Amino acid sequence: MSQYTLVADVGATNARFALLLEGDAGLQEVKVLPCADYPSLQAAVQAYLASVNAPGSLTAACIAIAGAVHLPVFELANNHWQVDKAQVNKSLAVDALWVNDFTAQAWAMSKVAQADLLQIKQGQAVAAGNRLVIGPGTGLGVAGLVAHGEGWLPVMGEGGHVSLAPENQLQNDILAYMWCQHKHVSVERLLSGPGIMNLYAAVAHVQGLTPQLSHPAQVLKQAQLPLPNPLAAQTLAQFCAMLGHAVGNAALLYGAVGGVYLTGGILPRMTNFLKESEFVHSFTEKGRLNSYLQEIPIYLCQAEQPGLQGAAIALQQSLRS
Repeated sequence: MSQYTLVADVGATNARFALLLEGDAGLQEVKVLPCADYPSLQAAVQAYLASVNAPGSLTAACIAIAGAVHLPVFELANNHWQVDKAQVNKSLAVDALWVNDFTAQAWAMSKVAQADLLQIKQGQAVAAGNRLVIGPGTGLGVAGLVAHGEGWLPVMGEGGHVSLAPENQLQNDILAYMWCQHKHVSVERLLSGPGIMNLYAAVAHVQGLTPQLSHPAQVLKQAQLPLPNPLAAQTLAQFCAMLGHAVGNAALLYGAVGGVYLTGGILPRMTNFLKESEFVHSFTEKGRLNSYLQEIPIYLCQAEQPGLQGAAIALQQSLRS
């Protein structure tokens, strides 16, 4: 009887699944299921397995998920699921390997193909130097990669929840507006999909303009038109500048002389805007450490399913050990 393994990349909005078959290194039966359509993770898993032609028996699984995977039961920060790992394992009839979703992104960047990278900033990477993996999606994921033997090890944290640090008066005014809405303003309050709308409202307030858009996709689209919506364009410009500042801070914390890898679902939808924005300038503007950051290259990952690829790498590493 043939055997197969399951990999999953579960975020707040979508749950992505794929199979790994015996003797085949590639992802098979890749499907994306909206989390809102299912009452629980195990329900989504079972729906996926029922929808594919899975051969033989399931022998192992890796679930990369946006939650506190070190706990037996946890809630996702940005959707309705409460995840009971024992219940999910029972539904699969295997003890799954559980990793943070951005740990999977980091694993993927350890083996990403050069063809899947778009260079945003030139630089000279140190071959075995620490790398930073960071990207806005439903939240802001942050992870490091540290050289280990001939490979790499992810270093996970909750960098999206560090306090927002403004770098000029306009950003200070934006932060002051956000403090009226939230006791703690983290970087992902503004530098994420939902954060785009917070930033849109804040820029409108500071500039004395009337907001008219209601969804991040509208802001992204309207800001990139040949004749852009002025408020949308200002919002996206601030998004890029503030993201550059935050990525520069994270690069200093991780000592990311091996390079910065941008991931997530938002940036590939605005590549030209990002490259022409203040992102790189804000990244390098760190006073006495300007020259340190000027040497660090930055790449944007354009791979189709990096989270699933990373989950597959994590599972393979686990099965070898």
